[in-house]
Amino acid sequence: MNQQIFDEHIGTPPPSTVDVDRIIQRERRGSLLRSMAGGGFALAATGLAISVGVALSGGAGPQPGPPVAAPAVAAASPSAPASGLRLDTSDPEAIQQTLDRLRVALETAVAGAAPDLRWIYMPDVPGEKRLPDGHPAMYAERDPVGWAARSGVARHGKKAGFYMWVRPDTCDSQGGAGLDSGSGPHVCAPVIECDDGMKAGTCRTSTTAEGLEVVETTETSPAKNGKQYRFYRVQVELPQGYHLHLLAVNYFGGDGSGVTSKTPLLTKAELRTAATAIAAQVVG
Repeated sequence: MNQQIFDEHIGTPPPSTVDVDRIIQRERRGSLLRSMAGGGFALAATGLAISVGVALSGGAGPQPGPPVAAPAVAAASPSAPASGLRLDTSDPEAIQQTLDRLRVALETAVAGAAPDLRWIYMPDVPGEKRLPDGHPAMYAERDPVGWAARSGVARHGKKAGFYMWVRPDTCDSQGGAGLDSGSGPHVCAPVIECDDGMKAGTCRTSTTAEGLEVVETTETSPAKNGKQYRFYRVQVELPQGYHLHLLAVNYFGGDGSGVTSKTPLLTKAELRTAATAIAAQVVG
């Protein structure tokens, strides 16, 4: 795709203050680090973001992060979920349309898994314009092309963070290998695999009714005042060489945010239900 056309269509994103990916990277070494390092977060996100909405990338145990798109008011949520959702990267318009359909699928899936959960505005970049509550902020990434969401969620009188990203399985692109040495943003999310280097009970694999592989992880990282950041993540294999990641965390906001609840506001089971519902709609 012509990069100039892409940039003109989407615009130039401002820098984000948070790097979710690096959080767990910092805490997890060895084989798990190798499998998740580089845009694979431990929280999510990255890349040179393009278009609509503020972006993903925020993280727990925060660190400086990747550029993200400028804030924009989310569109009204359609009442019906997307069906036959194809991850179309053919041109900027197709990328935007895919982003819009992923938003519908995400909102519908989360509403089905956790009906009492509310989407609320969650700041990331200092001075960021406040977006209205009710929808996650969405953005597209480039080099390689991917899609992401970032939002605060409210439930049981508490608030915390939620992230989604859909990225290619591999990290070989013109944008870089995605393995961040601290000098710049990473733009890919290597596939997570359970292995012997992980603590018992922190990673499990299964398959969906459609035969897609699912990997669920639970991670922790030290926070202020003796508390712990906690991350629930579900990764689901998708057609077209992509993977879907949903991440629920127990903090709210961007860099330096404190723990707001003992655990994320979505349970592991709810996160898996939402992730598999989205994945079931994606077609090859």
